[in-house]
Amino acid sequence: MNDFDSYTLYEIKKRNVYSVRIKVILNAPIRGDMLRDAAEKAFRRFPYYARKVIVSDKGAYELVPCEQAITVTPDDHIVRLGTADTNELLFAVTYEGSSIFFNFAHNFCGGCGAMRWITATLWQYLTELGHDIDTTGIFTAETPMIPEESKEPDICSLPQDLPLGNLDFSSDSFTLMSDYMEFMRNPDGIMGFTPIIIPKAELMKYSRDNDGSPNSIISAVLFRMCTRLFPDQTKFSVRISCNYRSDVGCPQTYRDLVRQIYIPYQISMKDWPIEKISTVTRSRMYIQMQPEVSWNYFRKVYAFRSEIDNQQDLDTKTEYAVNNSPTTHGIPSTCVISYVGNIEWGGLAPYIVGVYSLTFGHVMLEINATEENFCISFQTVHQHERYVDAFLRVLDEEGLSYTVGEFENRKLPEIILPPFA
Repeated sequence: MNDFDSYTLYEIKKRNVYSVRIKVILNAPIRGDMLRDAAEKAFRRFPYYARKVIVSDKGAYELVPCEQAITVTPDDHIVRLGTADTNELLFAVTYEGSSIFFNFAHNFCGGCGAMRWITATLWQYLTELGHDIDTTGIFTAETPMIPEESKEPDICSLPQDLPLGNLDFSSDSFTLMSDYMEFMRNPDGIMGFTPIIIPKAELMKYSRDNDGSPNSIISAVLFRMCTRLFPDQTKFSVRISCNYRSDVGCPQTYRDLVRQIYIPYQISMKDWPIEKISTVTRSRMYIQMQPEVSWNYFRKVYAFRSEIDNQQDLDTKTEYAVNNSPTTHGIPSTCVISYVGNIEWGGLAPYIVGVYSLTFGHVMLEINATEENFCISFQTVHQHERYVDAFLRVLDEEGLSYTVGEFENRKLPEIILPPFA
């Protein structure tokens, strides 16, 4: 097998749906000169990120060490990762006002892996500003490297056991494809997001009281939102990202090991209380969270990547990857939830106002947690008011308080790969 982190690059070459941007809002304006020095020091802590892309003589993408510094610039442009603008790196930092934007390509890591780089950068920056930051539980630029940090699953060690229960899901749920088509026809349309804050203690108590978790409650709210907006449709589904690193023996790895969980709903459930919808949601989540599902999924990923290796050149590798990707050829869904999880902010917590992950998608909710709040990026490509307003109405009905911000452009970075035109 080639480099573990290289395979998504073939899909990126054809379609730029794997760029990520994480917005961290601090409690004071950013000092660009101090951030630049801090970001450079922190990034050196992560040599597995400090790599650039080349094409080998066999027509395969390879990641090789890049000694140049990570770029830190004002956030007044669309970042072009992989170019001279970012010193050929697929990571870059920008800033505006009190916000720092961490821009990167998804082939290396997802939110979990990126948060280590982010906390290290924040710690270095705040420390250089003179703050005494407790390092308990967080990654810093001085945290020693350990082998488990870059561990890959061992395909030969995974058991062959099959999961229990019926895991066949229909592919006929209502989707929002018409919104994508409208967006593509509108040259003035933007991929944006609406920031929503829900107090953590309040949502956690509501979840416990209603036989749920943050994921199952938000999924139930999205389902009810959909039934209000599309009362003539009969089937909906919510896709929830599932981090399976622990299932395949790599609980501490930076690598992006994520699969999808599918929650089908029927219109006949529309008047059920949220508690009952959440209970059904959790039962459908649990059956798909069996480690056996993860083992079988990774075997599919491994076979897919092996077949990419078997293709003769860059063009055929790219074509095969795009046409057979297990990531983009899943079951069609109405809405999507991606929850990074409960990140340890430690001594950084008092300085953080909000954290928002930005990705490609429509009615896709990226959820992060600070010490006190859940920060939701409600991402849309078209008619954003319609979806956000309906979502907030359900929260109102359930007595959940929230703060909602203005609609913003995601400004996702572009990813430019060789061979360059």
